[in-house]
Amino acid sequence: MKRLLPVLGALVLVAAVIAVVVLQRPDTKAAVPPSGDVVLQYTDGTQLWRVGQPETPLVRQVAAELFAKARMTLDQLRESGGAIVVTTIDPKVQSAAAEAIRAVAAGQPASLRYSLTAVDPNNGSIRAYAPGDDPAVDYAGGVLKEPGPAFFPFNVVAVLQAGKTLDVREALLKSDNAVMSDLVKDVGIKPVITAARQAGVPEAVDIDGKKAVLLVGEAGVAVGGSEARMRPLDLAASYATFAAEGTRHDAHFVTHITNVNGETLYRAIRAAKPAFDVDPLRSKDIANQITAALENDPVCGDRSWSSSSTCRHGEWRPDGQEQVSHAWMVAYNPQISVAAFVGSDQASTPAVDREGRAVVGAALPKDLWTALEEKMKRW
Repeated sequence: MKRLLPVLGALVLVAAVIAVVVLQRPDTKAAVPPSGDVVLQYTDGTQLWRVGQPETPLVRQVAAELFAKARMTLDQLRESGGAIVVTTIDPKVQSAAAEAIRAVAAGQPASLRYSLTAVDPNNGSIRAYAPGDDPAVDYAGGVLKEPGPAFFPFNVVAVLQAGKTLDVREALLKSDNAVMSDLVKDVGIKPVITAARQAGVPEAVDIDGKKAVLLVGEAGVAVGGSEARMRPLDLAASYATFAAEGTRHDAHFVTHITNVNGETLYRAIRAAKPAFDVDPLRSKDIANQITAALENDPVCGDRSWSSSSTCRHGEWRPDGQEQVSHAWMVAYNPQISVAAFVGSDQASTPAVDREGRAVVGAALPKDLWTALEEKMKRW
C-alpha cells in the first residue's frame, strides 16, 4: 500500500491539472448559442428566454438595461451573430415569487393587481421580478405609485443626517402624515429627496417609453404623496441599502454578456459605497437606526409571522378620499429586500379584498411576503 501512495498522489495531481485546463477552456456546447440566437439565462445557466419567444415585462427590463448600460440592443446582438445574456434572476426566487402571487390572488377580486420584486442587498442583483399576471402592464417596474408611509424612513434619514436627535422609533411608528410633515420642516424637503436618492431611488425612470423624473415638487414628498411616486422596484432597491447597513449597490438585471465565441462583451460593475455619509461608520449607524426602529413595529416586528425580517407597511388613499387605492409591504433581511405591492387598476377604484375590506399593508401585501418567505425557508 505504501508503494501505491506516491502513484495515487501523482494521479490526483494530474487530474487536478486537467480539471483546471477544462474549466478554463470555453464550453462551446453549454455556453455558445446557435448563430444569430440570443438567449437570456437565469443565474444557474438555465434558459429564461430566447429570441422568437414573446417578450415579457422582465425581458423588456433586461433589454432596457442593456441599452442604458452597455449600449446594446437585442436586435444588435442577434445581427452580430448571437449572444448569451446572463441575468441576476434566481430561478428559485423567481418561481417562489410567482407562486406566492398566485396563492394570494386566488379567490380575490379580479380588479386587484400584484407584484413582488426582490433585490440582493449584498450586490444589488435583482433576484426576482414578478410583475403580476397581466403581460400588458408591468406592476413591478412599469408603474409609478405613491409609497405613502413606506417613504417615511427617508424623512428620518434626512433628519439624522442633519444631526438632529429624536426618538426614531416613535417618529416612524406613528405613521402620521402630520408628524412627518412637522419632522421635515426643520431640515427642508431637499435633504429628504437627497436621502432617498442616496438610498437608491433613481432620478428618472422609463415608463412606457417615456422618461419620468422621480421626486419632483415639495408638497407631498414627505408624506409619500403624488410627488413621491416611484416603482415597486425602486422601493425594493432603496430598502436594500438599509439591509446592507448603509452600503449602496446599484440594482441591476444583468451580470454579463458573451458572444458566440465565448468572449465577454459586457460585465456589470458592482461598485459599493456608503450611502448616507462619506464616513462608512456614520452611514451604517444611520441605516441601523432605521432598521432598529422598524424591527419594533407592532405589525412588522411581530415575530410570529417572520423570524428574520424587518419591514415597513403602508397604504395610499387618493387626496380627499377615504378609500385605499394600493398598499405596500417592504421587507428585508441581510440576504434579500422585497417590495410587495397590491392595488387596483385605477387609483379611483378602491382596493378591497374578497370580503369587501380595504387592502392595507398588513393584509394582502403582508401575505405576499409571508408566502414568499415560507417558500424560501424550505430550501
